[in-house]
Amino acid sequence: MIVILVGLLAFLNPLATGVATGLLIGAMLIVYGIVAILAGLSSLSRRARWIELLLGVLGIFAGAITIFNPFAGALSLVLLIGAWLLVSGIFEIVSALAIAHDRVWRLLLGVLDVVLGGLLLSSEPATGLAFLAFCIGISFLIRGVFLVMLALGLRRMTHA
Repeated sequence: MIVILVGLLAFLNPLATGVATGLLIGAMLIVYGIVAILAGLSSLSRRARWIELLLGVLGIFAGAITIFNPFAGALSLVLLIGAWLLVSGIFEIVSALAIAHDRVWRLLLGVLDVVLGGLLLSSEPATGLAFLAFCIGISFLIRGVFLVMLALGLRRMTHA
């Protein structure tokens, strides 16, 4: 039920969802940076040590900036998702034209991804952040309903 409530909260307050997302991204970048620096200092590192160290410092730097300005971090995530949708949509369309199997579905999904990616990349920041909150809200709602259904199914199995 808590997951469902988080999903509803994401729908009702896109700004808070964006800030929370930015804070989580910042924390993850800092953890990544620390691990990358440790990997670079480790004798087990197979890649060039300076690359690991550089990526670690960059991760900590980007994480700190994101934590101090989580709204900007969330907006950068919106831009990255938009770019990913656009590029993956183009690849999906190309594969639909090259492969006969599931051509209609691939083409439909490719066009949808290109349109959504283009909308995100050309939208105003508030609109993009609202879309991000919508995606997070949908994810939490569906996941919450799944977990409730799973719990009810397990309860029925234990009573039977």
